[in-house]
Amino acid sequence: MNTTSIRILAALALIAPAASRDIRLADCPEPVRNVIQSNARDCKIEEVEVFQREGKTIYIAEVDLKGGIDLNLYVSAEGALLKTKEDIRLADAPEAVRTTLQGLGGRVDDLDKITEGETVTYDADIERHGQPDLDVIVAADGKVVRQTEDRDDD
Repeated sequence: MNTTSIRILAALALIAPAASRDIRLADCPEPVRNVIQSNARDCKIEEVEVFQREGKTIYIAEVDLKGGIDLNLYVSAEGALLKTKEDIRLADAPEAVRTTLQGLGGRVDDLDKITEGETVTYDADIERHGQPDLDVIVAADGKVVRQTEDRDDD
């Protein structure tokens, strides 16, 4: 193994503790476990990841809802529900959001409803033929919060 490879492996070893890791729901602190279970809508909790962000521990539970819909629950170590991210169909979004997204041209490929406290936004991936795809975040009232072009040719 050459010196460059050793340096890369050493750097990765330093980074690894900051990465997320899977844990069992039973191994989560009780407040975290209670919040996850009470927000899982009686559906299967697929996995729980834990990671550190800005010195805080965050748990992300992936829940498989009925109809093949994913729900992610973001929970603090103290048991506060920080954010939810739920796959939804375009037809289930508010009319103002649908109107805005349809006005951008292309096809909505993926749509997530994101709830942080009282704030609800919708994150959409829009595929456009002959133009860069878009990643758009729209407020519940239909106003575009952020829009970026995705120039990947995947």
